[in-house]
Amino acid sequence: MQPLIAPVLSSNKSTLRQLEKRMASVRHYQHWFELAQEHDSRSGAAQWRDQEKTHLYDYTAIKARHAKLKTLLNAGAHQELLYALNEGVHGNMGGMGRPILYSRAKAGTKLLIDSYVATIAQALECIHRSPDSVIPYPEKLDFFRRASHCYGRSALLLSGGAGLIYFHHGVVQELIDHDLLPNVISGASAGSIVSALLGTKTDAELKAGFFRRKHYEETKNTRLMDVFMGRVTDAEAKSARERTLDEIVPLDLTFQEAFEMTGRYINVSISPAEKHQSSRLMNAITSPNVYIRSAVSASSSVPGLMPSERLYAKGFNGKARPYLASRRWVDGSVSGDLPAKRLMRLYGVNHFIVSLINPMVVPFVEDVTTRQTKGYRHTLSAAFIKVLNESLSTSERFLDRRGEMGSRIAAQIAYLVRMLEQNYLGDINILLRKQDFKWRQTVFEFKDGEIENLIDIGMRSTWPKLAQIKNAALISKTLDRILEDLNREGLNEPGRSIHHIYS
Repeated sequence: MQPLIAPVLSSNKSTLRQLEKRMASVRHYQHWFELAQEHDSRSGAAQWRDQEKTHLYDYTAIKARHAKLKTLLNAGAHQELLYALNEGVHGNMGGMGRPILYSRAKAGTKLLIDSYVATIAQALECIHRSPDSVIPYPEKLDFFRRASHCYGRSALLLSGGAGLIYFHHGVVQELIDHDLLPNVISGASAGSIVSALLGTKTDAELKAGFFRRKHYEETKNTRLMDVFMGRVTDAEAKSARERTLDEIVPLDLTFQEAFEMTGRYINVSISPAEKHQSSRLMNAITSPNVYIRSAVSASSSVPGLMPSERLYAKGFNGKARPYLASRRWVDGSVSGDLPAKRLMRLYGVNHFIVSLINPMVVPFVEDVTTRQTKGYRHTLSAAFIKVLNESLSTSERFLDRRGEMGSRIAAQIAYLVRMLEQNYLGDINILLRKQDFKWRQTVFEFKDGEIENLIDIGMRSTWPKLAQIKNAALISKTLDRILEDLNREGLNEPGRSIHHIYS
């Protein structure tokens, strides 16, 4: 069997370790990338990237299809090119999307994969620009609708994690800076705050480094630990909460209005306060008139420490009114931290980028997607969580039959059980490492420089994933952009139909 990477000479190992230390401390992506390329050159990974052959994907099929598309592009054979593309536009053809292919080198994956993805995007643009006399508008529109539906798109999932929210800041700012922020974004608890900000800020504001500068000032004025410990009155705690929300989103902005402002589909996950109800995902499709602020407030209400929340929406007369008036909602992380299945149904999402900061989960989660086997430690960790979950479920049932106090304790255990039952990994996982945060930071207890450091950690944790995110996003973004152009063209010319990009 061919080795994955040529063996590294022992004299070179110390140089590689020095490069890795420098990569872990630099402040800018371009500097990191240059060091990553040097590391690959010295380790033999650059040679691995250049060689097409490996058992990790079907390189012969990719190579043949790449050559065929290139030939048709160079010949300007638009109809033949369309026929070839109709044979399938897949993000994981021949296994080329496997995360393990991005773990062998620091700076990216096989050059054949990079070139093939770029060629697909070029071919799509060629079909779009083709004259109507060669490929009529209805045929183009039909093709791009089908291709978009089949190929799918990426979504960004932001977990809960209270004060560790600043890690999310670094992740999303890096995605914004590289034009890789997905159009579908979901957040729970702390993640819902970032989701709301993304859905209500303009592209210009975000690209100006918004998340590098953004701090939540009220958390410095009213300590969250004082609220949890009852050192402030309920009225003072409520006022502090409203001031925090003032920093995030306007009082009267609905999900539909935010979508019309930015074109981004933001989603806020909320969990039911009642035992036998289901979690919900609030957005411009399922709940267009609900106030974003109301959903964020509910999604960040920690059960047992904060009161459950009622949702509010804009009525037909423009005034606020209760939404599902009899229901109450709590922290979205409890049962919908990463609502992948709902996003799949709503938006045709089939690729998930996860930013995980949930402190109850981070110590037990490893990103096994970049390995060929899950490993002994992961198997033990998964087994431990399963046993713990079963034990908690048994305790919940026992306590639920032991009077009012037992029922209250059982309710809190039920929240923990729901949390442990969730899946916390996506296709691309940007995880806050255990060694990179302190528990006091979860309640916004930061020393000087620690907020900026956590943002930097989020940025640096994103850099090794950018090559994979770029390849995953290039084709879907190209398809979405072309469909938007075709839809505008249909609006401007009578007799041409329009189509909602996510319907």
